[in-house]
Amino acid sequence: MKQYREITGKVVLITGASSGIGAAAALAFSKEGARVAIAARRQEKLEQLAKHMKEALVLNADVGIEADARKMIQNTIKHFGRIDVLINNAASIIVAPAETVSPEDLVSAFRTNLIGPVVATQEAISQMKKQGGGQIINVGSPGFMMGVPFYSPYVCSKAALCAWTRTIQAEWAGSGIIVSEYFPGYILTDSRPDSRIGEVEQDLLMSPKQNWLTRTFAKPKMPKDVANQLVGLVRNPRTLIYSSGSVRMGAFISNFSGFRLSLATQMAQTARDKKPEI
Repeated sequence: MKQYREITGKVVLITGASSGIGAAAALAFSKEGARVAIAARRQEKLEQLAKHMKEALVLNADVGIEADARKMIQNTIKHFGRIDVLINNAASIIVAPAETVSPEDLVSAFRTNLIGPVVATQEAISQMKKQGGGQIINVGSPGFMMGVPFYSPYVCSKAALCAWTRTIQAEWAGSGIIVSEYFPGYILTDSRPDSRIGEVEQDLLMSPKQNWLTRTFAKPKMPKDVANQLVGLVRNPRTLIYSSGSVRMGAFISNFSGFRLSLATQMAQTARDKKPEI
């Protein structure tokens, strides 16, 4: 029989909370009675979000800056006296052809998508151990298994986050610190990627002309759906969950090189059709 954990009163810190998954998750956890700290670079967005929440703590922070990543944890603990759940959700998404990706782009992506979560988790872990437990949720991406074209800084850094997540899952097993991995797939938000090829929409790699398999894997979910799944992951912790069956299937098919390359090649061609200069 499953043991469901209570969410009411838990202190939950969510990074990248100014929009998309992070904002939706903040509202969902607040609705469930959690005490929520919301962190992001856009403070005005956070303040607007906090108006729709109970007992929200606004933290202006860029997790790609080590000092900010540490300080947001410290301020959460100072304000609430504890931290029960850290959701590493903030992400840097840079779009560029692989042959033009700069070292600076890679460093920027790794600072936000890997180093920030590592630093924040290390800062939170001592408090979690003192209070007898806690949970880390790292929002990853199955895209690194597919090899998403033109998103190499993002997928490379997310692959590294996945490797680190699985390492600490093994190291901390039985410690009372739960480490969960969440693979959302393609989520429809109002955020645009940081593009090096001119302005691009979120659906750069998607087209109704693609075969049904590619379209199935690329079918977007809404942030609200993801938020509810994150709440469920705290209530019923697991090692890894996917946002949908199609995302899970896509991850499985990525183990077969022929299928994987065929799907990714279609995405690359779709991007070239939309942006001939690449």
